[in-house]
Amino acid sequence: MGRIFVFWGVSIGKPGAALAEGAARLGTVHMSTPARFEPDDIAILWAPFRGTFRSDIYRQIRAAGGRAIIGENGWLSPIQGRKYFQLALHGWNGTGDFPAGDGSRWESWNVPLRDWRREGETILVVEQRPKGINLDPRAMPPGWAQSVMPKTARPVVRRTRFTEAPLDRQLDEAFATLTWTSTVAIKSLIRGVPAFYCGPHINCGELMRRGLDVDNPIYPEREPVFQRYAWMQWTDEEIRSGEPFARLLSLPHDGRPELLLDPDPVPSAWTMAGRVRAAVAGRKPLARLAQRLIG
Repeated sequence: MGRIFVFWGVSIGKPGAALAEGAARLGTVHMSTPARFEPDDIAILWAPFRGTFRSDIYRQIRAAGGRAIIGENGWLSPIQGRKYFQLALHGWNGTGDFPAGDGSRWESWNVPLRDWRREGETILVVEQRPKGINLDPRAMPPGWAQSVMPKTARPVVRRTRFTEAPLDRQLDEAFATLTWTSTVAIKSLIRGVPAFYCGPHINCGELMRRGLDVDNPIYPEREPVFQRYAWMQWTDEEIRSGEPFARLLSLPHDGRPELLLDPDPVPSAWTMAGRVRAAVAGRKPLARLAQRLIG
């Protein structure tokens, strides 16, 4: 096995210590960038969004034919009070590779799946946490949640950081949800509410539709997909054991270089109506007036 490098960035809320301990079970861990990467090298990175130093590392090691294990927050977390983190090879949030197992892992979580609900009054648009100023297309564009216009005659409810209503209540009132790449889409699916997304990719995307045609959802079988994705997220303790890394590195590796380019920056999504909605957010009388006038 080649050298192992860890580039986790700011460690707040991330399993930095667990990751280093787990990686050390496979070999010596290096914390600094080498003069050059080799085809047998392995880099462990937090999500390498556009414009971050991790993005540079990701492109360098793939150009050398090395492997990159990408970490992100779990697609369904917490579960039974325990936080989970995604770990996949050469991608994240629906693009990485990982070896699937049987259904036992998903079943051990005892996550209740509600039956698909084919009724509902609203379309719930969900804002997600900003990812800084790098304008990566995998992060929600500025103003998207306030400005996007789903194709529907149903009332559109926009859940932003100013929203006080409980998420579960809003899901129970929704016909469908619309996100960029938020994990709220997964919670929606679990509660039996169809989900749509507008980002380039998303975890469990085969259970959703992409785009704004929110009056025409799909109702696929969910459990086989959740069973497979269960093998892509792990707890702190499991990461410390080294098991996730051993599983990922068991996948075939040919050492072939791959040239990756940073994605083009995503433009701002603000519209005039979106700016009005943002300006009155948290000011209930004005927000209600804006809802009546511009939706």
